[in-house]
Amino acid sequence: MERLTPAEEQVMLKLWKLEKSTVKEIVALYDEPRPAYNTTSTIVRILEKKKFIRHKAVGRGHIYIPKVTREQYREYMADYLLKYYFDGERKEIVSYYTSKSSLNELL
Repeated sequence: MERLTPAEEQVMLKLWKLEKSTVKEIVALYDEPRPAYNTTSTIVRILEKKKFIRHKAVGRGHIYIPKVTREQYREYMADYLLKYYFDGERKEIVSYYTSKSSLNELL
């Protein structure tokens, strides 16, 4: 698995929410100003090339379906964050987040 760009992550978050969808439905989930259909379509094709999603032909269009779950990507990103930003030290990451007031308010 590889790390996604912010634009790719935004598309994946919307696709995970919808579970399966067309490009048009993905674009509709964005706040205004929405990205162009063609831009979103390009990102979807990149995600398919990266094997994060697959498509199913329906009539003249496509339905896109995630191949990687949100949980799988979350686990990958948590491991990435731990490895590259906290030198693999779990105590460091826990200490960092427990020192933040927003997290303390949740506890």
